[in-house]
Order: sequence, then structure tokens, then C-alpha cells
Amino acid sequence: MTNTKGQIILIVGPTCVGKTTLIDALRKRIPNTGVIISTTTRAIRPTEKHGVDYEFTTAEDFIERKAKGEFYEAVERPTGYYGSSRLQVHSLLEQHPIVFGALDVEGCHIVKKLEPDALVIFLSPGDMQDLSVRLHLRGTGDEEIQKRLTVAEEEMHSRTAFDEEVLNIDGKFEETVEGAYQILLKRGVIL
Repeated sequence: MTNTKGQIILIVGPTCVGKTTLIDALRKRIPNTGVIISTTTRAIRPTEKHGVDYEFTTAEDFIERKAKGEFYEAVERPTGYYGSSRLQVHSLLEQHPIVFGALDVEGCHIVKKLEPDALVIFLSPGDMQDLSVRLHLRGTGDEEIQKRLTVAEEEMHSRTAFDEEVLNIDGKFEETVEGAYQILLKRGVIL
């Protein structure tokens, strides 16, 4: 299936592009996969669960853990701090042949330096309007949406720097999943 150490697959892209949704869909098709659960200080949304969607913590705890070197990457976004635990990733790699992670562009660059064998798939929106609509549907305020769209536009400029790219066009999610699945087949991650 993959090497004995395990393969990290990073799904990268702008806010609200569908990174976590794509990972969930791929995990339904591919058995015995793990998923990196990011740590964040942002407020928990009504539909989210601690330890499933994110590890939610305080800014004080996050900063302390960052100082100890626990995170591969730790970035500050308009909504709070985000990071990926090295210990969690290494534990997942021992248990699963494939480990998925959802990151933003900045975080991915940092993780890729430390895990050069990670396969990075950039998930692009159909257009920026799609992201705006998704953020509105999520209940995000107008000022916050503008901040996130500005960052998203910057992230889109770096999409060619990654290993592969898949489009996530509204109303065509099954095509998005199939596109990512075909990349994993082509790259020999799955047979």
C-alpha cells in the first residue's frame, strides 16, 4: 500500500475551501487511515467536537507548548493560533499507512521542510466568490470574511509550488474526491 513508515498526505488550501470535507471523503474510500487533528485557540463552532475536529485550547497553553517545540508549525490567523503536534503525527504514522492533514499554505511550507516525503495536494476553489458564499453560510462576519479572503487570494498565488492541485467547484464535490483519489493512485500511495 505505502512504505512501512507511513505516508503523510497534506491537503492545503485557502480557508473554507473544503480541506477537511475532502479528507473525510477520502478516508471513507481508503481503509486504515489516520488524520492529524490540529490544535487551535479559536472558538469552537456549534457543530464541532473537541478531539475530533480540533484540539481546542487556550492561547496561554498553546504558547507554552509552542515554546517547548511541540508543534511542527504554529501560525497565528485572524481567528487564533493553529498548530500541528509532532508527537501526534509520529504516533499516527506508526499506526496507519496513510495519515491525512489539513493545513493552510504557511503551515504546509513549514511541515514540508520537516517532512519532505509528504505529498501535498493544493485544493483550489472554483473562484473566490465560492469562498465568500461558504464563509457567509458558516455565519462569519463581513469584516472577518474580508480578512480571510485577502489571505486566500495570497495563498492562491502559491498553488503551483505544491505537488498536485485539485479543484473544488461548488456542486461538483464528487469530481473533487475522484480527482484527489486518482492522484493517490498515480503517486502509488494506494493500489
